[in-house]
Amino acid sequence: MSEPLIIVTDAPDAADLAAVREQLSRFNFSATGIDDQRALALLVKDPKTGTVLGGLTGRTSRGVLFVDMFFLAETLRGTGLGSKLLRMAEEEGVRRGCHHGVLYTNTFQAPSFYKKHGWREFGEIPSDPSGTSRLFFMKELVS
Repeated sequence: MSEPLIIVTDAPDAADLAAVREQLSRFNFSATGIDDQRALALLVKDPKTGTVLGGLTGRTSRGVLFVDMFFLAETLRGTGLGSKLLRMAEEEGVRRGCHHGVLYTNTFQAPSFYKKHGWREFGEIPSDPSGTSRLFFMKELVS
């Protein structure tokens, strides 16, 4: 067999991404016997236009809720909606059998928000621009 071709891209084909995910899923299943990864999205939409105003996206897998992205339009912040979305995601994670949650945020985003909701910081990686960091949080969802 000749040496494999390696392609670096910032625009991967959806089918190629699906192929990598499928191969990893098969490997993980062979190692654990568990095949329960599911996407999770809580979308906030304008009731008149259907325009997405924000939301929370992530996934659940093998007992862990992963929060990948969380954003609310500025006009919706401070209304309690963010707290509601995070609580709903945690509750859905528990319904799916998750015991823990994990996420990261940036120092200029919302670390105090997550701390207020019981998430505990467990790691920090300096990032750009200088003086900022990515902060990693976890939370025990069921005791």
